[in-house]
Amino acid sequence: MNFFRQWKDSGRLVGASLVVLGLAVGFTGGYAQGKANETNLIKSSFSPIKESGTSYTFVHPLLAYRTPEATELGEYASLKNAFQTKVNLATQSGASRVSVYFRDLEAGQWVGINQEDTYYPASLLKVPTMIAYYKEAEGNPYLLSDTISYDPRVMPEASFDAPSTLVAWRPYSIKELIKSMIVDSDNGATFTLLNRINSNYLHAVYVALGVPDPGDNSADYQISARTYALFFRVLYNGSYLSSNSSEQALKLLSQTTFRDGLDAGVPQGTVIAHKYGEHVLTQSGVASGVELSDCGIVYYPAHPYLLCVMASAPSEASAEKIIADISRAAYTATQQQYGDK
Repeated sequence: MNFFRQWKDSGRLVGASLVVLGLAVGFTGGYAQGKANETNLIKSSFSPIKESGTSYTFVHPLLAYRTPEATELGEYASLKNAFQTKVNLATQSGASRVSVYFRDLEAGQWVGINQEDTYYPASLLKVPTMIAYYKEAEGNPYLLSDTISYDPRVMPEASFDAPSTLVAWRPYSIKELIKSMIVDSDNGATFTLLNRINSNYLHAVYVALGVPDPGDNSADYQISARTYALFFRVLYNGSYLSSNSSEQALKLLSQTTFRDGLDAGVPQGTVIAHKYGEHVLTQSGVASGVELSDCGIVYYPAHPYLLCVMASAPSEASAEKIIADISRAAYTATQQQYGDK
């Protein structure tokens, strides 16, 4: 074979090799680009919630993660369908709005229905008030033992506010007042605590989680189920308060006396750390309905989940039934997924 023929055949070989190499490079580049796009998607979908407003120089505490809804996963897709069915039935029966946020606290997966709609939180705001006191107490161990005399004049004049069970002018420790505020949802205890609170600590709770602070505008303040759930998430994770303070807070929330919402949808004896809030809707000064919310952690063995339900309905009884039905659907789905206790 002469040199020209050898060069020509080699050229074909080299050319073919270059084509293969080009395809390989193109495939590798496309794969790399695809992985980069996937990584960017993950980064945008899974974003950290880091504590804001701190004076730290060297640390930036991680509180929780924002994650995408688990609509592509079979068991969660069917759960969302079950929630949607309950919501549809509720609206057909007279409810104007219903929102649901469910989060598997071990798997980190969540689904929701209208979870970004906002409602009047009412007594739900007692939870961040409790968190603020526990945060302050971590720097002042004697704070919870301090006493305050109950002055009934701290109570606002509102016909729908339940009367306080506190005894006028009797001194109560801050620890006792927090328990009364959370367990019995006592407004006398709440306003006594708010009258004394270090507003910097309360404001810091909202700032840390990136939740708008109601401030002095609490009468018009509204919040969504998904956003409100953050307060329970940081308590469960022990990521804002210390583990000991978070434990104390959730223990109090597990003793709440309200039993007609989330509690009514689970078997008796199931531990739930939760808080409810009720806001009376009015038209021309006349009650026209209620917004009832119940949010908390259901301690299903080894697989606890967070459930927050907010409903706007014609009556308290109808709202309670909506929340109980949705709670029952969540418990049943968890039982089917993970088995009996």
